[in-house]
Order: sequence, then C-alpha cells, then structure tokens
Amino acid sequence: MTACLLETNALGRSFGALAAVSGVEFRLDAGARHALIGPNGAGKTTFINLLSGVLQPTLGRVVLKGRDITGIPEARRVKLGIARTFQINRLFRGLTVLENVYIAVSERVGAAADMFRPAGARGDVIREAMHLLAMLKLEDDAGRRVSELPYGRQRLVEIAVALGLKPEVLLLDEPAAGVPSAESHIILDAVGRLSKDIGVLIIEHDMDVVFRFAERITVMVGGRIFAEGTPKEIAADPEIRAVYLGQHSHV
Repeated sequence: MTACLLETNALGRSFGALAAVSGVEFRLDAGARHALIGPNGAGKTTFINLLSGVLQPTLGRVVLKGRDITGIPEARRVKLGIARTFQINRLFRGLTVLENVYIAVSERVGAAADMFRPAGARGDVIREAMHLLAMLKLEDDAGRRVSELPYGRQRLVEIAVALGLKPEVLLLDEPAAGVPSAESHIILDAVGRLSKDIGVLIIEHDMDVVFRFAERITVMVGGRIFAEGTPKEIAADPEIRAVYLGQHSHV
C-alpha cells in the first residue's frame, strides 16, 4: 500500500458564521499527482492554507507522516517538508532567477547567514540552485531579473524556489493562472519530471490542465468534499458534469 504523506481528519475552518471548510477527510500519498477542483468560493485555497499552516483550523487535525502538525506554524512546516506556491507569485522580482532559488536553498541548508558574503563563497548552494534551474529548463534565465521574465516562466521559477526547500509535499495553488493555454504544458512537463517521492496537490481551474496532470481528483463544493476519484470517474459523473465540468468531455 502506498505510504500516506499528508492527511486531514474532520478538518474545518470558520470565519464567524461562515464555514469555509467543514469536516474534510483527505489523504495525499507519496508520489501522488492529485488535483483539487471546485467552483469559486468552494474553500480550496482556505484548505491549502490549512495544510501549509497559513491558517489554523477551527476543528480537526492535519497529520504529516503520522505526526500531528495542526498547531505547528507555517515556517516550521516548511522545514518538515511542506512547500507551496501561491495564486499570485511571491518572488523577489528585483533579484535574478538564480538569486531567488539561491535564497531558498540557503534557508534550507542553514546558510542564510552567509547571504551577504560573496556568492562564490557557497558554491555548493549555487550548484544545487543551478541544478534545479536546469531541471526546469531555466538555466538560460539564471542571470535575468524575475521581473524581465514572461509570467509563465515566473511560475516555473516559483516552483524551482519551492523545490529548493526539498519538500516531500508540494502544494501548487493555480500554477497555470495567467499562463497562456498554449504554454501550460511547460508547467505540466516540469511537474512531471519531479521525483515520485514527492506528493503533489494542485488547485487548478483549467480542466485541460487538471485532466492532463492528475491521477486522482477531489471535488470540493461549499467547503466540503463533494466527490473523489480517478479523472475518468470524475469526468463520467453526471452530477459533477452538470455542476462543475459543464458539457465538455475529458474521458
């Protein structure tokens, strides 16, 4: 049986009288390529925020490899192996691509105190950062400022930064948002090259991206899990098609 990396038990988060997430039971296995979909306001980003520690739940638990991490803050969860991207990237736009990834790797290996030393002083960090850029086919952009890059390549830089933290769980919040549909394959190809040890959960509204990426799909509606299954099962469900997928077939 595949090892469970991350799970939630009766997870809930309320904002006053509004239950944004309610009673969610969820499991992400090692090597998973899992998509979370649902209409606007379904609670998807709130759920990711609960997994990553940006928000604390009102009820329930978050468990990482058998350890209850519900009360652990975001920064410590990163060190435990959870990394994420955001709907709007949070890169240092005035720094180069290499510098952005260098910062992430430095933080992970405890070299952040060396940040203001000459860059060559940490050749090991530079080599690892360049390896990540090469993996994502960004090595030619290493010396360019992030602000100079097309938005789709900025999304790849954000993934490189997340991978610099060496996560076991990677949470991608709408990685294809703002990327022309003809270029979304760049992100999918990059994710496809990731180690199968990494469990990936993606929130995405583009159903073409979802059905090309996911091995399993969870549908969230009104803060609750509405359905879960393989892409074929989800696409064939008439209720899901009526409520969310429309009339387009992805089978």
